[in-house]
Amino acid sequence: MYIDLNIIYVIIGVLGCVALGYLIMTLNNFNKLFKNVNELVAENKSALHESINGMPKVVRNCDEISEKLKDVTEVVTDVTADFIVTKESVKSNFEVITDIFQIIKIVLGK
Repeated sequence: MYIDLNIIYVIIGVLGCVALGYLIMTLNNFNKLFKNVNELVAENKSALHESINGMPKVVRNCDEISEKLKDVTEVVTDVTADFIVTKESVKSNFEVITDIFQIIKIVLGK
């Protein structure tokens, strides 16, 4: 029992036709996609041009914001350090006042 060579050629031909049909559908879909992209770009050409021209200004603003944020961060760090020092000072003063009141209580209690 053997397979006829003509059957193999027919099967290969059918598979080739199916693959060619799939390729045509894929290329057609790409063509539609490119048409839609071209229409979208054409409709928004002025907005795209304006956005692209505004990018340097946006970048400069971002640089300025980052510099100001750096300055604010430094100030916040300094204020936090000062607050910690002040808190420790108040705590120390409160302990001294508490000790004074205890001494006064002992002295007046007698």
